[in-house]
Amino acid sequence: MTGSLAAVEAWDLPALRSATAALGEAPVRLRAWQQRLDAVRARLDAVVDAPVAVDPAEPAAVPTPVDRLGAAGLAAGWPGGPDVLRDVDLTADRDGWLVVRGPSGAGKSTLLAVLMASLRPRAGRYDLAGVPAGTLTGDDVRSAIAWLPQEAHVFASSIRANLALAGPRGEVGEDAMLAALHACGLGGLVAGLPDGLDTPVGAGGTALSGGERRRLAAARALLADRDVVLLDEPTAHLDRPTADRLVADLRTALAGRVVVCVTHDERLAGHDDTTLTLDARVRVAAG
Repeated sequence: MTGSLAAVEAWDLPALRSATAALGEAPVRLRAWQQRLDAVRARLDAVVDAPVAVDPAEPAAVPTPVDRLGAAGLAAGWPGGPDVLRDVDLTADRDGWLVVRGPSGAGKSTLLAVLMASLRPRAGRYDLAGVPAGTLTGDDVRSAIAWLPQEAHVFASSIRANLALAGPRGEVGEDAMLAALHACGLGGLVAGLPDGLDTPVGAGGTALSGGERRRLAAARALLADRDVVLLDEPTAHLDRPTADRLVADLRTALAGRVVVCVTHDERLAGHDDTTLTLDARVRVAAG
């Protein structure tokens, strides 16, 4: 009996040592988590306490069409924080995409927020077809822009219901839906489904593949019928053949529109595109 107990004690000794070491590290980990929590709380407090951007009292009219975006000497940062972007110059028009690249933290998402007037610049110029964005309300700026986020939400409903969100009061015709799906490479899939547009896609679009969910979101952005389209990491988490097919379809579907595409994908830029590279030190170089 004593020998058996000794064997059990010997077998448990490594686990006991591991548990003891983990307990010793617990205060260190707790302090690290507390520091992270304090940092998050400070950022949230800065956002909550920051002054709300005020729209102009007498806004200018939104230009029609918005056939170009421009910025010069642009500086921007989040409330309570430093400049994330500084001295940014850019031009985006209908002659090819503006492809924005750079490592995480370089300000790509901040730039998209400025372009949508969700974040107003601290310095410099940003205009839509020559009209300063500061003379337009945020809603008016966004009325000219469709945004395809990296993780576009797909609702637990049908294909039809997800596409109807693109229209005012959900009024999108079936022919327009089918045309948008075809343009984004989903026409064949929907045509082969027994329930067609009324096919449920599951919670979060789980009945669709990752590429199909991205295409459905792209069709929704296309149906919004805006002059400007912002693409946020359109090829993220897709295998190379799927990504290449999606980008080819998007280029065809979005021809004639101003497209700004934020991406980590070094292969995405085409021959007619303009590339804007943001680096982690918030300096900008065009290439």
